[in-house]
Amino acid sequence: TLSLKDYEEYMAYKESKTQDSATKQLSINERISRELADTQAREEQDQKLLLEATRINEIDTLASKHLSAHFNKDTLLAKGYSLKDIMQAQRRELVRKYVPADDIYAIAKVRDTQHLDGEVLEQLVNLAKVNIKKRIQANTINSKSDIKLNLSNEELSILDPNFSPNNFTELNIAIVNAYKLRREQFYNLRKQKTA
Repeated sequence: TLSLKDYEEYMAYKESKTQDSATKQLSINERISRELADTQAREEQDQKLLLEATRINEIDTLASKHLSAHFNKDTLLAKGYSLKDIMQAQRRELVRKYVPADDIYAIAKVRDTQHLDGEVLEQLVNLAKVNIKKRIQANTINSKSDIKLNLSNEELSILDPNFSPNNFTELNIAIVNAYKLRREQFYNLRKQKTA
């Protein structure tokens, strides 16, 4: 990625070359090829900027959803931190929080995330994204199975004479449901006696 300073130097160099070439007479083919080269350079620059903006947005979204408010980009920008420092801190915190230390050591050969940078840090951020997705999927699957168990197993009870468990989980649920039913009956009888 190009920094703003590099881009300004590039534009100044480009203008000086344009002025030098303006003094010389160029053929039509040379002018067209030069314009095509300039257009390609601009397109490459625009593509790099777009990729960088997309990556910044992606990291900021992950940080806002999965990190504490201390890593909020807008708050840190208001405090005077540079965008580069903020993004670096968000990346490192995502890696520290969502990538196991053994995986960090296996990829980066260091245990401390404060010294990570460049391509290695990007690989670890991608691993953190995968781990976040796995956690979300695991939570979704668990909550769906809990809902299914709660909905479908309300009637399971060992007090039912027709009950026959299909697996150990159903037996446990039936025991719990029987306990809940007996407890409700006990407290209902107790209320009736005191009333």
